[in-house]
Amino acid sequence: MSNFLSAGTYRLRRVADREIVVGVSGGSGALLASRFVEIALASRGLARLHLVISDAALMVARNEIAAAITSPEAWADRLEAGRSLKARLSIHANANVGAPIASGSYPVAAMAVVPCSAGTLGSIANGTSRDLLQRSADVCLKERRTLLLAFRESPYSLIHIENMRRAAMAGAIIAPPLPAFYIDGPSVERFLDAWCVRAVRALGLEPRGEQFRWKGAPDARGAAGSPKPRRRSR
Repeated sequence: MSNFLSAGTYRLRRVADREIVVGVSGGSGALLASRFVEIALASRGLARLHLVISDAALMVARNEIAAAITSPEAWADRLEAGRSLKARLSIHANANVGAPIASGSYPVAAMAVVPCSAGTLGSIANGTSRDLLQRSADVCLKERRTLLLAFRESPYSLIHIENMRRAAMAGAIIAPPLPAFYIDGPSVERFLDAWCVRAVRALGLEPRGEQFRWKGAPDARGAAGSPKPRRRSR
């Protein structure tokens, strides 16, 4: 009953009061993680963003972004965000399992793991909390709060599929960072932004700028008003 009441309380909170957790695990996709944090920081309704970065994620960032990224602070320094937006950011050491966000009593509204490695997915799906990132995700599940997992792996093994099923059954949103091919002017940067904007909305925030929403299929009639010819079936 306490979990049910807790879930209702957090869903009814004003959007302007939202604190979220972003965990960055060791899956490939360092640019996706940094862009997600940039868009979340600038979103309406965010009070604070708690950032947890694993050692494996720092290694990936050194390979995919810059060799100088040796700490979570160095990772955050490279964010394209002004001082006022970075003031919303709180960085927690992944080894600090005594951090406030490790407790269900702390008023976090939602969490995203971007990217979510196969190992991190397995730990979350099976309740194995070895560090702050995994514990924070476990807290979101037990408190019935939104937990979004950007699982970054392909192709899937049966173990991956089973872990995704277990996490989804526990309440997580499985959201692989797949490109939205329908957007105008497709590019790697716009694919990243389209996914990040949608994921940020799933956490209850209001991202600024382009929303990348599907506007419906174009009219089936040609520009001159005549029906478009159909291909003959063979």
